[in-house]
Amino acid sequence: MMKWLVSLCLAFVSAFASTSLAIADEHAAPIKMAVRTDTRPFIWMNNASGEFLGFYWDICTEAIYRAGYQLETVEIGSAERKSILGTGRIGEQGVQQKPAKVASLTGAPPAANAPQEEVTEIDFLCDPTTITLQRMRSFPVEAGTPVLHFSQIVFVANSSFVKSKPGKDITRNEGKLPEDGPEPTCDCILPWIDHLGAVARGEPSPSHSCQTAWWPEKEPVPVENASDGESSGEEGLLENRQASFWDRFNIEFQFVPATPLQAKTDSPEDYEIWGYVEGSTIGDALNALLSKPPKNRIGAKIVCSRSYTSHTAAARAFCNGELSRYYGDLDIVQASLADQRNQTRTECAMDPAPAGAGRYEPYAFVISSRTHPGLPEKIDLALYSMFQDGTIERLFAGHFPDTKMSDFLNTLFRINSIPAGTVLVQDAADAPPTPAQKN
Repeated sequence: MMKWLVSLCLAFVSAFASTSLAIADEHAAPIKMAVRTDTRPFIWMNNASGEFLGFYWDICTEAIYRAGYQLETVEIGSAERKSILGTGRIGEQGVQQKPAKVASLTGAPPAANAPQEEVTEIDFLCDPTTITLQRMRSFPVEAGTPVLHFSQIVFVANSSFVKSKPGKDITRNEGKLPEDGPEPTCDCILPWIDHLGAVARGEPSPSHSCQTAWWPEKEPVPVENASDGESSGEEGLLENRQASFWDRFNIEFQFVPATPLQAKTDSPEDYEIWGYVEGSTIGDALNALLSKPPKNRIGAKIVCSRSYTSHTAAARAFCNGELSRYYGDLDIVQASLADQRNQTRTECAMDPAPAGAGRYEPYAFVISSRTHPGLPEKIDLALYSMFQDGTIERLFAGHFPDTKMSDFLNTLFRINSIPAGTVLVQDAADAPPTPAQKN
């Protein structure tokens, strides 16, 4: 009998110790948080100090600390973000087979003992990421369970575009197509524009495979487009700077980029170049629209799209006159353009206000349970507590002091401010008697 009790006690102690070690191990390793460096005003890096700043940075770090973890940051761009959304890792080994396969198809032998890129496991993606059903369906599954999870929705934004201001100078973002020669395609138009830019910079012209007769002898003729009736003067620009960007939520939400209706036409008359950042949901919607027959046609225009690796690169291209439209989440787009203006001390030629309808963009954090199984639930709890005690609302007010919160965002904050609740007391039978009960 005594041996049986001793064995039972040892088993209990062993199980308790194992559980305690598992809990300790859960918090021993730091959380590797992937951080974007160019998504103002949400999160970005101060190039001078190397520090991360922004509304999201404060939310992410506070949530991780409340969950009881230490933090390690990993800088990422759009390519790394795409890898994280697909695998939860950067440098996923399964993707490394593609270069060797391409080499064998071209007749070149695969490199022997080629060094493999180090795989970095990411636990938390601190980025304004739109939650979509497709992304949820595509999350990796291991042992029958998804290893990536979306947090609750923490922010709502609006995606649309800003348009370059029409002018009389020759531009590289839109223009009239030549009337003679065969109809050009984007495969011809984009190299032609690159050629013009290279010539203007005194650089060698990039290679191309365009056989269109007018390339590159004739330069594009700008489209005289002032039909929108919007002021393009300094007064309009000033009003746009002072207006709350939450006013953009008053427009009707749609799930395709705002474009003119398709119109039948024998041949296109104009072309435009539209840009976006790789991996954005509005970029995917834009390409889906342009892939419909007739391909790259919107009414009487040929529309060619270009992707950029960062908002910094896209904003630079827009301000340099290389894009007719710059698509993205409007608060990020306008913050990126403002940063570009501050860096170059020049004003970007753009319409005073974004045109057309937009897309509803609900933001959530992406969390992995691969190395920290309890992390998603603990982050959710930390975020709810931050909504409930007013932390996130105070952070919003601090980062956007001159911005009135939209009705949409205010409703989201109220929904996420779930009650704190009360601690359940012991059952009446187990609770000590009250003085009244003693009497």
